[in-house]
Amino acid sequence: MNVRTISPEQALSKLMTYCSKMERNEQDVRKKLQLWAISENDSKKIIARLQDDGFISQERYVSSYIRGKFVYNKWGKTKIKYGLLQKGFKDSLIQPLLDDFFETVDYKKTITKELQKKNKTLHTDDLYERKAKLMQFAQSRGYEFDVALSCVEKIINS
Repeated sequence: MNVRTISPEQALSKLMTYCSKMERNEQDVRKKLQLWAISENDSKKIIARLQDDGFISQERYVSSYIRGKFVYNKWGKTKIKYGLLQKGFKDSLIQPLLDDFFETVDYKKTITKELQKKNKTLHTDDLYERKAKLMQFAQSRGYEFDVALSCVEKIINS
C-alpha cells in the first residue's frame, strides 16, 4: 500500500469531498485515513466529525447499497444481506431497511424477468436440466429458494 502523509485538516477536507460524491461507509473512510498515515486518535475525531456533519450515515449507506444492488445488479435479498454483513453492518440495521425497500418494489416480477432472460440463453431441451440451470442462476443472484422455485415453475409451465 502506498502511504503518503497529509495533515488531519487536509484529510478532513479531502474526506468531505470524497463522501459528498457518493455514499461511503466508515470502513471506506478508515482505509483512506490509513493510506494517509493519520493517527488512530485523529482518525476517530475525523470520523466523528464526518458523522456529525452528515457526510457519513450507516442508514443512508445501507439503503443506497440495497437500492443499487437490486436496481442495477438485480440481486436478491439474500445476496444483498450477506454483502452488507461482510461489510460489517449488523443484522438489526440491515433487516428493517431491506424490508422497507422490498415493500416498494415488485420483487417477483423482477426475478421472473431475469429468469426469462436467462431461459432464452439456455441451449437445452431437457426440462429437468433447464429447471436446474434456472434455479442455479436464481440462487447465484441471491433469490430465496421458494420465491425462485415458484418463478421457475411459472416460466417452465408457460
